[in-house]
Amino acid sequence: MTADETTAEVFGRRAAAWARWQEEPWGRLRYEVVAHTLGRVLPPGPATSRVIDVGGGDGADSLPLARSGHDVLVLDQDPELLRRAEEASAPGVRGRLRTLCADIDDLGAVRLDGEPLARSFDVVICHNVVHYRADVPGTVRQVAELLRPGGVVSVMAPTPAMDVLSAAVRRTDPEAALAVLDAPTVHGVTFDHAMRRVEAATVEEALKDVGCDVEHRFGVRCVMDLVADDDLKRDPQFYARLLTLELALCEREPFWRTARFWQLTARRRR
Repeated sequence: MTADETTAEVFGRRAAAWARWQEEPWGRLRYEVVAHTLGRVLPPGPATSRVIDVGGGDGADSLPLARSGHDVLVLDQDPELLRRAEEASAPGVRGRLRTLCADIDDLGAVRLDGEPLARSFDVVICHNVVHYRADVPGTVRQVAELLRPGGVVSVMAPTPAMDVLSAAVRRTDPEAALAVLDAPTVHGVTFDHAMRRVEAATVEEALKDVGCDVEHRFGVRCVMDLVADDDLKRDPQFYARLLTLELALCEREPFWRTARFWQLTARRRR
């Protein structure tokens, strides 16, 4: 990231690298596990939910929901990523998918069809966002304000513990593991951007403060990042076995706490 680039320009410039990452086994497994976890929190049956994917980029988390019949709005500050979401949405989308180019800090002023966004969504997705934000509790508050009473929010970010484990186990580099142990940030390679190391407990406390009760705590990629052999992960049979294990571990203690990503889902009570 150069000094004169905006955050939106950085993410747009790295859109192709992001797309390549999504096609790798670790990217595909991340989305398959999240599809499973989101399926746990959506109401059962044919009812249509109104979903907003905040900082949703190319819509990879929320497009499956649109394909299954839900009404989805992908909000992001980068036009290039939103363009990719629109292109990917064309085939097989039964629900309505829309995109909106806006920053999270503008949520209070944004209108959709002339109406404010506040308290108008059944499901709010906020994945891979909070660790790029200076004010994590403030971001949680802004996102939770989009929920109707009884609605569900899903927040996901990288787990600080895995930064240490991955360096020590996967890269066999104890010095690097020690260096990152108490570091406030790490450098994200895919988007070439600094990432805050945000604990799940910090976001859980922020959710409680805004009237949301945590119902599920998931881990995404509990063991994938500890396997050093990337070529083995590309073997379809091994990948299938690993996915089965990941789905079995994603909500179990203590595995979710050290996964590559933590994911919390919470329901708004007021």
